Amino acid sequence: MKSKLSSLCFATMLVLAGCSNGSSTQPEQTGGHGGSGTGGESQAGGNSGGGKGGSGGTPALGGTTSNGGTTSNGGTTATGGNASGGVPSTGGKTGAGGVSNGGVAGNGGTTSTGGEIPVAGSGAGGLGGKGGVTGMGGIASTGGVQGTGGVGATGGNSAKDGGVGGATGKDGSLGTGGSTTVVISASGYPAAGASGQAAPTGAASKVTVLDWAGFKGGAISFTFDDTNSSQITHYSELQALNDKGNNVRYTFFMQTGKATELGNSVWPQAVKDGHEMGNHTKSHQSAASASDIQAAEDTIKSMFGKTSYSVAAPNGDASYQTVVPSMNKFLTNRTAGNSGGIAMTTDPSSKQWALPCIIPSTGAATSAMTSSISSGISGGKWNVFLVHGFSGGSDSAYQPVDIAQFTGAVKWAKDQGNIWIDTVENVSTYWIGGYKFSKLTPTTSGTDKTWTWKTSDFNNPFPPGHYLRVTTDGGILKQGSTTLQWDDHGYYEVSLDAGTLTLSAQ
Repeated sequence: MKSKLSSLCFATMLVLAGCSNGSSTQPEQTGGHGGSGTGGESQAGGNSGGGKGGSGGTPALGGTTSNGGTTSNGGTTATGGNASGGVPSTGGKTGAGGVSNGGVAGNGGTTSTGGEIPVAGSGAGGLGGKGGVTGMGGIASTGGVQGTGGVGATGGNSAKDGGVGGATGKDGSLGTGGSTTVVISASGYPAAGASGQAAPTGAASKVTVLDWAGFKGGAISFTFDDTNSSQITHYSELQALNDKGNNVRYTFFMQTGKATELGNSVWPQAVKDGHEMGNHTKSHQSAASASDIQAAEDTIKSMFGKTSYSVAAPNGDASYQTVVPSMNKFLTNRTAGNSGGIAMTTDPSSKQWALPCIIPSTGAATSAMTSSISSGISGGKWNVFLVHGFSGGSDSAYQPVDIAQFTGAVKWAKDQGNIWIDTVENVSTYWIGGYKFSKLTPTTSGTDKTWTWKTSDFNNPFPPGHYLRVTTDGGILKQGSTTLQWDDHGYYEVSLDAGTLTLSAQ
């Protein structure tokens, strides 16, 4: 019995030894066999090897070969590897890899939904379209966000006349700002009077020009002579009072022969801020000289791209009252003396070449300056206030005042709420245009009354781009085919460039 058992054992060991040697001495060949059907049959042996800790894993490595992976039996072998207990990490990874090559690749295809990202890109483009809506505010500075919107800002000014602003917008469909109606505040003058006033209704028989753009307290123009260094130094304090861009605009009368001061970057900025560059000659000599005036005019035009319509006679010399009109280049001449304010009913021919002027004493306090302003515009008149410069500076301003005292006086005038503070050009154009318009006789056709004019008949030259504020006793106002809008501060704004105005019954 013992002999039989020994023989059986020996035979069994031979069988086992044969399997073991096939696996260990020729692993590469075994891998190849694994690809064959026979390799598949040695699955049981693989399981047994798995139990021993790794021989079964070796066939799994055969599964990683391209041939083994290609055959379906090799795949089965991988499954066998997992069945071995998955203890060998290599076998487990191989199995996962096999699945990955199939299902995960499919998931990769699903991942192509990431291709929807371009849709998100399109969404961003949609936002860009909304940016186009911002361009709609071509009148607003917001339009500046778009490159074309910036241009639209300029177009926005033109849009005051209606129609142009919308066309300026790059997004044509967004040109809602433009229309056939003149928009409120087309003039760019600050609003006057309380809001909420209803448009007049009635027989529609007359048009009345409001004094000083509707400011019942009168008008004041703050001016500065000599291109003084202290004006440059304190420009930021002066501009701070012009916080809405149109409610405290100044006139700087430029002495263009002062090369150092003239070259400062503050002056181009002042032009952008809406202030006026007036003519104060090149040499500042008292006796009027056509060539001296022209030299300054040429410099102002070349440096700032502006035509100066206002002259300030150096030292207020009377010779400019006769020379300037013969040059036919300007609208007004400011003197250096105060002969009382100007009323809207004052004939321009008596005052436009000798505008009155208030000059505060050296170091004047705010209270003294406000008293002078109040006196000069008393009764609803216009006067011009002159300061050469402020305390300090490198070129000794004539009769300087303290900047804080001066800005205090300007703030006082602004806080009154009923005083028009603007440039000499803007106020004098309103005065001369308003006076001459009031002398026109309209033609009548049915119930319509029409006024026509040429601005060159008002004065030659006459600055373009200016308006009158008027009211009526009812009806509808039109300039050509454009219907004017009522501003609820109490007026219509009439473009002087249009040259025609019709009052029709409603």
